[in-house]
Amino acid sequence: MATLKVDLSHPGHYFAVGAIGLSTESNELETGRLDAAHDSLVRLMRLLGPSVLRVGGNSVDRSWWSTTGKTPPTWATSTVTPGDLYALRGLLVATGWRVLLGVDLGHFEPARAAEEARVASEILGSYLLGIEIGNEPDGYSGMDDDLRPASYDVEEYLREVEVYDKMLSAAVPGVAIYGPALGKIGWLAQMGAAASVFSEITQHYYPPVTCPAGPSDSVVHQPTVSELLSPAVRQQEDEILDMLGAVSVQADRPTRIGETGDGPCDGNSPSSPTLGSALWSLDWALRAASSGVTGLNFHGHFGLCGPDNQSPICAPSAAAASVGDVVPQAEYYGLLAASRLEGGRFVPVTVTSDSALTNMTTWATVAPNGTLRIVIDNLATTGFAQRILLPAPGHRATEESLVGPSANARSGISLGAAPVTSAGRWRPRRTTLYRAAGSFHLVVSPATAVVISLRREPASS
Repeated sequence: MATLKVDLSHPGHYFAVGAIGLSTESNELETGRLDAAHDSLVRLMRLLGPSVLRVGGNSVDRSWWSTTGKTPPTWATSTVTPGDLYALRGLLVATGWRVLLGVDLGHFEPARAAEEARVASEILGSYLLGIEIGNEPDGYSGMDDDLRPASYDVEEYLREVEVYDKMLSAAVPGVAIYGPALGKIGWLAQMGAAASVFSEITQHYYPPVTCPAGPSDSVVHQPTVSELLSPAVRQQEDEILDMLGAVSVQADRPTRIGETGDGPCDGNSPSSPTLGSALWSLDWALRAASSGVTGLNFHGHFGLCGPDNQSPICAPSAAAASVGDVVPQAEYYGLLAASRLEGGRFVPVTVTSDSALTNMTTWATVAPNGTLRIVIDNLATTGFAQRILLPAPGHRATEESLVGPSANARSGISLGAAPVTSAGRWRPRRTTLYRAAGSFHLVVSPATAVVISLRREPASS
């Protein structure tokens, strides 16, 4: 049996309400799917939020801003108009969310980007969190359409950002500028204090994967569920968070994981629609937030799910997609579970056991009212259930379990003994924990997570 203890005397970073957000492509704007008329999307966002929707991705550097209906250039794959932003505003009003809006840097047109930001500010008002400049510029020279020459480096990128920053700030005084939205960590390490040009530093993260280099190539490797939940992935995550934290100190700026998920290659991975992705996203969200990251935006789209789609929210059929009926995928449950800890400060958790628990992670936050919430995430895909003792005299405790038939399950997943329905409704049932001699007793099976809520018992009269 393992014993879990929480140290309330050393509170750490604050886990802000709304830290768990979503990210989508800029070309979603012209589809009509980002609209308050889509009730299921509104309800699913409300369950997580209010939070932040980041609109960007690879398509932002191929999007064309237009107020005149002028024919877009041949390189443009989508067109963004004021009408799209009015529809987006309706969604934000209905959900209470804010938007981090990306503008095109791949095609160097700072004046057009500034005009888009000006109109967006007028339409979205306080719902506009900030403007993000481009997407993964460290990969521009490797794109199929070669947005930049092979010589493009971080110094040239920063010179371009300086021009954008001046024009955006002139068009929208006081606007928050986000970036560099990098796909890899190399440029960030080179920036150091120069990253202070941004109001908030954004970095992307996906677990180790090899994507195709071009249209004729095939994916070399996508992570299996076991690989996704392995200690090696968590070690890589810690290394990236350490680097992000160091640059945050050097630049004196907060940080955000502006795009993340488990399937970056066109958003497809066999592990994406499984319970394993929910367990991974729960651990990753809490790992990043506990390190000081202000928020995470999990990437996807709101169209047809597809067989191995990573989107936390998408449509189960072409017919559903045509009318904007979306449903939660497995990963969504991990985000929902992580959001249960928002609104408190992280506190250290220690677990002692006779055997090594390399595949079990634990996180805890304490709210201003004293409520303690603990997550135990058993990332083992096979093996025996883990018995855990939680000493907490004078407290009441309930749990909500994140479970499914197996780590590879694509259906039958629930949180708090309840699924999130196709209508975007969730009615969890909290289970009271068994207590003996001042300690609570838990059993956490492989490929299962629990969210525990501890509250002090009222003093007896």
